[in-house]
Amino acid sequence: MSPDGDFKVERSTRLGRGHRSFTKSISSMTKQIQLELFSLAIVEWTAVEGAVNSLSKASLPWIIMDRSPPVSTGIAGWIQRKQYNRAWDLARSYSSGRAVKSQYMADSQSWNSPTAIVPAGVDFSEFQPASMNEDPLVVYHGSLDRTRELHRLGMMGFNLLLFGEGNDFNRLSKITRVETQGNVASRLASADVGVMHLPNRDVWRHASPLKVAEFAAAGLPVVASEVSGLEPYRKTEWLTLIPLGDDEACKSAVDSLCNLSRKERQRLGALARRDAESRMTWEQCTESLNEMLLEVKR
Repeated sequence: MSPDGDFKVERSTRLGRGHRSFTKSISSMTKQIQLELFSLAIVEWTAVEGAVNSLSKASLPWIIMDRSPPVSTGIAGWIQRKQYNRAWDLARSYSSGRAVKSQYMADSQSWNSPTAIVPAGVDFSEFQPASMNEDPLVVYHGSLDRTRELHRLGMMGFNLLLFGEGNDFNRLSKITRVETQGNVASRLASADVGVMHLPNRDVWRHASPLKVAEFAAAGLPVVASEVSGLEPYRKTEWLTLIPLGDDEACKSAVDSLCNLSRKERQRLGALARRDAESRMTWEQCTESLNEMLLEVKR
């Protein structure tokens, strides 16, 4: 179920009404679906509250899928965290398992049922190796939301490209080069260094960032904040991990990569592509999920 799926659900854009309207829409739609035809349901955490009653009545096993805890701050963040905790309380009582994107996220929740760790994967075949430039281009793509604090990255003096969508687009455009979301693979193929610099907030430690997998598939050396999903690649040459929110460490690491020769950046990029192909494809990243689904389905 989604706004564009076979079973359309809706979410209000009015402040404070989004989750309530979405929950009501999910509840209404699940009552219309012939749940007896299915073996299992995968329920994103935002939909748990609306779906749980219908799933329980149909005795349909389900797992909670958690790809992103709330990142908003202020009152909105407080409300979202209450909704998030409510979803997990329901999952502990009624679900058959969980799928989370990192070990850190798994460890952050008390849990006694099956677990699948599902890191962000990449469709490797969509990407071509970056050719690299004489004047290195540093790239970030994805959410341009204010919670990302990307203005700090924009003020470090790099030859920087940000592309994506978000509520900080206009402000960032006054600081550095910003473009709307386009073809990710082709944009990355024209860059030299990928960067993911996150604020120092505990919620970001849960991350298993898709963008880093895409940087690697495009053959880019990467500077990234130290999040749990990148732990398996800590000792690789192509990835430089920096503390969350550490502007000085970020600038130093990116400068170091930009000061390398074009040939050396290509060498590091080739190592990144090798890891992307052998360890980051969706087939590999969803293996534990597939095993768990076979275990808990009816």
